Order: sequence, then structure tokens, then C-alpha cells
Amino acid sequence: MHDNNLKTQLKQLLNRGYSEIDVRNLSIAPKHLVDQAIAEFNADLRMQQQTLQTQHNQASFAMRLGG
Repeated sequence: MHDNNLKTQLKQLLNRGYSEIDVRNLSIAPKHLVDQAIAEFNADLRMQQQTLQTQHNQASFAMRLGG
């Protein structure tokens, strides 16, 4: 299977709630691909959280301006 397909499948497992330990223990991909998929998943998660925090802060600021 192609490396990108494996990484995509590993990230889907993480999105579905599998823990990093579970994904590592599946042994369906080489260690470096598993590590890379987990790192990319965590980076995406941090980016989503940062985006949500920014939007929350902007909404809070806008609410204070309105009244």
C-alpha cells in the first residue's frame, strides 16, 4: 500500500477515537509512517484548537463592542 494511503488510514483511526498507543500496536505500517501520521494528526488538532480559540476570542470581543 502506498505511504500516503497508510498515513491517511492511520489518521482516520485517530479521528475515530483510537489512542496513539492503539494505532502504534496495530503494526499495519512501518514505525516511521505511524510516527509521522501521529505527528501530523496532533499538528492538525492543535491548528483546529487554535482556530477555534481565535474565533471564540473574536466573537467575545464583538459581543463586548455591541453592548
